Amino acid sequence: MRRFLVLALAASLPVWPQTFPTGDPVMTESGRVVHPLTAADYEKFAAAEKGNSNFVVIAKLPPNLSPDYRLGYNFVYEHANHGWILDHDSHGYVLYLDRKGDGDLSAAEPLRFHDEGGVQRIDVAMQDSDARWAARFEVAKARSGPDGTEETIVRINSDATRNGVIELDGHRIPFRLSGSSGRYDVLGTYVAFDREGNGKFESYKPSDRWVNLAGKTFEFHVDPQGAFLTLKESDSRADRPSLRNGTPMPDVSLTDLEGKTHAFRSGSSDLTLIEFWSTNCGPCRGEMPLLKKLFDQLPRARFNILGVTSDESLETLRKYLAELSIAWPECREPDSGPVHQIMRIAGIPAYFLVAKNGEIVDQWVGSGDSVKRIETALGTLLPKNR
Repeated sequence: MRRFLVLALAASLPVWPQTFPTGDPVMTESGRVVHPLTAADYEKFAAAEKGNSNFVVIAKLPPNLSPDYRLGYNFVYEHANHGWILDHDSHGYVLYLDRKGDGDLSAAEPLRFHDEGGVQRIDVAMQDSDARWAARFEVAKARSGPDGTEETIVRINSDATRNGVIELDGHRIPFRLSGSSGRYDVLGTYVAFDREGNGKFESYKPSDRWVNLAGKTFEFHVDPQGAFLTLKESDSRADRPSLRNGTPMPDVSLTDLEGKTHAFRSGSSDLTLIEFWSTNCGPCRGEMPLLKKLFDQLPRARFNILGVTSDESLETLRKYLAELSIAWPECREPDSGPVHQIMRIAGIPAYFLVAKNGEIVDQWVGSGDSVKRIETALGTLLPKNR
């Protein structure tokens, strides 16, 4: 009787959380590509962003800039889009960064780029109310336009990863925390688990909360600064949809602005691009004309697009779609909506290429190579005059 009582008490004891540490942050090789603007182009860009409380316009310039200085955007911290200026002198490139977020760069410290293996680079130590991190700026040359004109681009990267290992019941499960601007628990970050021990990591948003590991279900929590991951055993749950290439698209659907329902798994074209985006997303807007050009050139039997926007204002959305003459259907759902959650949208623009048989062909987050990836999937059946 005593032995039975001890076992019963042991079974009723709570399962305490287990904590698994991570290593030091390692900066990723990715980054946002920004095309610095002339003063005139920046003025137009700022006018288009008027009313956007998250965009900080550069209002005051540093003294003694060269005639060739350029203005930039898309450096995000403290939940706002801050500006910067790229200039050069006889010693090389110089960066002025709006650290204070007030648009006043008249007294900004000039930060000088250094050559690192042929790359003009500078790592800027950053700190806000939540975290410390390093922001990397790189200057490069790229060819664009039909005539292959060379232009200066800037790649901005504030992303880093921290790696660790989970040890459960004799299983060693590598995991990786992906963070941005020193935070690892916000929208756009994720934790990835090598659940099968084959080097293939499967990503989970911090808000996903549950993961199945070593035959058990755990609730997980990510340390805001990424120093550790916490697991607590939970009631058993079914595995979520895979979303891997070659697996079926989840059986979800949304209604477009005209009231027609679209099932993600059952498109009538050979390939359908499902695009998660928003009009207040600069990279999304940058990619849109390129997608429209491809959409207009291909027959619907070969290629189609289904847009899913998180815009709150229907008026703003319709105005933007009309300005670009977007002809494909657009659906609207908040970031917190059920389809966004099932599709695990952690950042935009996010894309899924789906075949007619309902399988995921490709997927990616971010702008810059969408058309190339679509062309690769479509193969040799693209019009030869492209």
